[in-house]
Amino acid sequence: MKKLLFLVALTLALYSCKNGENAKNFAVSPADYDFSEVFTYGTPFRLGIIGEDFTRLQVYYASVTKTDATHYAVKGFSKVWDNVQSFDGVIELKSISKIVPEPDENGEYVTDHVDNHDAYFLECSYSFPQADGEFHGKSLNEIYFKGNKALTDDCYEGADGYDNNQHIGTFTYTNGKETVANWGAWRIPESDDLDQGVGEFVPSEKYRDNGWGTYYNALFNNEEGELNQLIRVNSIFEECRQWWDPEAPKLDLEVVDNHFEVAVTTPAGKHTYQFSSMYPPEYKDINFDGYMDLYQTGDEERHDEGACYLYNPQTKEFENCPSFHDILHVDHLAVFPEEKVLMTSHNFAEKGEFFYYLYRFENGKFVPAGTVLEKDGIYREYDKDGNEIHKTDNIADLSRVWAVCFAG
Repeated sequence: MKKLLFLVALTLALYSCKNGENAKNFAVSPADYDFSEVFTYGTPFRLGIIGEDFTRLQVYYASVTKTDATHYAVKGFSKVWDNVQSFDGVIELKSISKIVPEPDENGEYVTDHVDNHDAYFLECSYSFPQADGEFHGKSLNEIYFKGNKALTDDCYEGADGYDNNQHIGTFTYTNGKETVANWGAWRIPESDDLDQGVGEFVPSEKYRDNGWGTYYNALFNNEEGELNQLIRVNSIFEECRQWWDPEAPKLDLEVVDNHFEVAVTTPAGKHTYQFSSMYPPEYKDINFDGYMDLYQTGDEERHDEGACYLYNPQTKEFENCPSFHDILHVDHLAVFPEEKVLMTSHNFAEKGEFFYYLYRFENGKFVPAGTVLEKDGIYREYDKDGNEIHKTDNIADLSRVWAVCFAG
């Protein structure tokens, strides 16, 4: 029902904006808020199509700046196949309307948001001209307000069928030809039989050769065998690449003499990084500087301590990080970007003890940030110096960072 409500609202937004209605229909004053963060929401999960054959379109906003109460200047990039174009355009706010929740079994209107906030639809139009044509259309975001901030209402993120930041429009080529161009976070509006997923977007095999190959292989290729493993990991490398940055490194994984090698091409040249044969390296930002890093967690039982190369944007190279080897039980590594911490764990089954360790990246190295010991349903939290600061049977009573990590 919530998905249907969102689609109906987007359709009405297109009709009303086209006919000049609701131009001043603002439930709150747009001058009082900055909506820039709303427009940039969902960057890693933004999916798009161009053309009737659902060719993959990628859109990235490098910056969104408020210029007056209802206008925002946007600088960004689009990508179709290997054609990357920059654009410089405008988003215009058209209306903000409060979403009335559905009544419960008692006929009462109660929001299901944890902090009981009201939700709103933000309707906009956009125009993004670039060298070979122009994107233009209408968009719809589901938002809420907190203090003086306008934020994306993402409380349903992760739920089946979730979407937001939806754009329906066209691309007009310089020769005057028009074609469909839609995009959104998590799902694509009006993508018809392209999207075969239930809980999440899954590109249909029918259209997979239209630019969706690496996306599918990175997320859904679970076939066994060395070749499929290489295809999957190289697809992950490509999907994680910051394609809008001409200096972004390009990675290629190979198996050479029974070990993994990653060939990295950057403006500084081509370099090769070796990893053990246990399993392919990971490609994530683990020092939380906004750049992807290469690492392999190793295997303690096989005395494989792994390897870690952090990307240096100044030298544009991946550099060895010795402190990675100081992380205890690194073979059980979890990354929590929002908290900017790494968590590892170890089970001393014979004693019924479970240890969890937090690490932060400070002053160029990974350092301990705290420990939790779980035994007999009791959690003991220790600070980075080993001092006990909490003892509880309720995870929620631990420091916030631990509560978030255990929940994740």
